[in-house]
Amino acid sequence: MKKLVILLFVVVLMAMSIAPVGAAEPVKVGVMQIVDHPALNAARDGLRDALKEVYGFIPDQNIVYDFQSAQGDVATANTIAQKFVSDKVDIIVSIATPTSQAAANATKDIPIVFSAVTDPISAGLVKDNMKPGGNVTGVSDMTPVDKQIYLYKFLFPDAKNMGTIYNAGEVNSVVTNEYPSRPG
Repeated sequence: MKKLVILLFVVVLMAMSIAPVGAAEPVKVGVMQIVDHPALNAARDGLRDALKEVYGFIPDQNIVYDFQSAQGDVATANTIAQKFVSDKVDIIVSIATPTSQAAANATKDIPIVFSAVTDPISAGLVKDNMKPGGNVTGVSDMTPVDKQIYLYKFLFPDAKNMGTIYNAGEVNSVVTNEYPSRPG
């Protein structure tokens, strides 16, 4: 997880094309997540901590964060994204697919860095994971589903049935559920 967090910060800094630490105007970062959840909160907190520890960004001195949670509501995520555009933040960090989609729909000009997005292509965020293009980039949390199924079969060789629980209305859940049958 720590490597993922550090990679995210490198991507954030590259996307920001920021002024050096100590510049007159602080960098304005809008951070949005779909819900408060320990894993998503860890990404949010890791962003703040790494930017401070590694790059010397001090909150309310040379960087200003606006942390927002949509509390599970996509309409609220859209409102938050529009607020960030109106506030003219320098960069939007979106944590989870619905907030990343809201941010991408709200602006084509402000850099957006996402995390906790399983399949950025299926979510319509990027055209290619290696060359995302546009103003959106980030890191995926796709799990190796095929390897997990192999492990389950290894650990439970007598099991006859396997099932998954997923949300048919959430693209990450559908993509992960279909993963073993997808080409590639």
